[in-house]
Amino acid sequence: MATLLELKQILKSYYVKFEFYITLVWKFFLTLITLNVINSKIGCQEALTSPLIVLMCSLLCAILPQTFIVILSGLFIMAHLWALSMETAVIALAVFLIMYLLYYRFSPNDSTVLILTALCFYLRIPYVMPLAVGLLGSAHTVVSVAFGVVVYYYLNYIADNTSIFISGSADSDTSAAVISRVQSIVDGVFASKVMISVIAVFAITTIIVYILRRLSIKHSWDVAIVAGTITLMIGILVANVVSNAGFSVIGVILGSVFAGLLMKVLEFFAFNLDYKRIENVQFEDDDYYYYVKAIPKVSVATPDRKVKQINRATAPRSEERTERASQTPSRPSGQSPRSSAAGNAASHMQRTRSAGSAYARSQQSRSRAVNNNVTAGRQTRNSTGTGNQRSNRSE
Repeated sequence: MATLLELKQILKSYYVKFEFYITLVWKFFLTLITLNVINSKIGCQEALTSPLIVLMCSLLCAILPQTFIVILSGLFIMAHLWALSMETAVIALAVFLIMYLLYYRFSPNDSTVLILTALCFYLRIPYVMPLAVGLLGSAHTVVSVAFGVVVYYYLNYIADNTSIFISGSADSDTSAAVISRVQSIVDGVFASKVMISVIAVFAITTIIVYILRRLSIKHSWDVAIVAGTITLMIGILVANVVSNAGFSVIGVILGSVFAGLLMKVLEFFAFNLDYKRIENVQFEDDDYYYYVKAIPKVSVATPDRKVKQINRATAPRSEERTERASQTPSRPSGQSPRSSAAGNAASHMQRTRSAGSAYARSQQSRSRAVNNNVTAGRQTRNSTGTGNQRSNRSE
């Protein structure tokens, strides 16, 4: 457990340090995956399916605010649907305008939830989003989840019935044909019991998880995850029976359990508390009494590892030793220890004599300086006395 906590602290420190670059990377990959999924499902506009166009659009959205990911994805969808059939494009435009005017105009940051919800459906893990939104989002974020479900079922219906719209638009453009195609879209998507049931189950699960995780109880996130997983599992199974959706019972159970396990991993990184050290604090001011329950987060100090570079530290010393060895006179090969000792004594006497002669010379220079100062003082006195005598005579 301590190793996981250290890993968590290291990852958090790296994220804080490189947050700007990490944000660019995840926005790039989110846009890249989204555009590739759109092109693979309804790739009717061949110019937009070019990898170069997709790559350039992904790079552009990486440096722009995250709202532009939704805008660019909507433009791609509109272009593909317009190449397929005018009716599908007009209905998609109406759906996007309703989404913007009713919700995203006031809460643009939740637009990423719409894309993630649709992508989770395509990745076969749709049960992750209601649990994740309930834990990390707010109560009104359930609207984004519902819009994501609508977008997925709409594009899925168009992709499954592409041949109908192509043949219908090629045969005739009469008003009756247009109305029939529009009616088929309304009946197949917006009046679908499967889509309405999934939206209801996701909304109920998200609200339950949101309410439970905000309760002032121990292990509130664990309670919310378990309750949300059970609610999601039972709700999808009931919707499967009511709407004849054809969901696999084993797939629903395994998918719900997998989503719950992913939420436990999310809890470890986002909301890991130490309930053994709960503190109840009470204080007051002029107007209120405050009763506060403080629960510390589980954390561990990351070890501060310092690497000491020994090679650099010992390199100057080795160089000094080499210089000293080069400056020391080498002993001749045939010289005996006695002769070397005698040579050392002689050199010592020579250094002593040179030091004595230097001291004598310094003493002589000092005596000369003193004599010069005395002589200068006498001359100054004589000149002063002579000047005084001349002044007296003049008087």
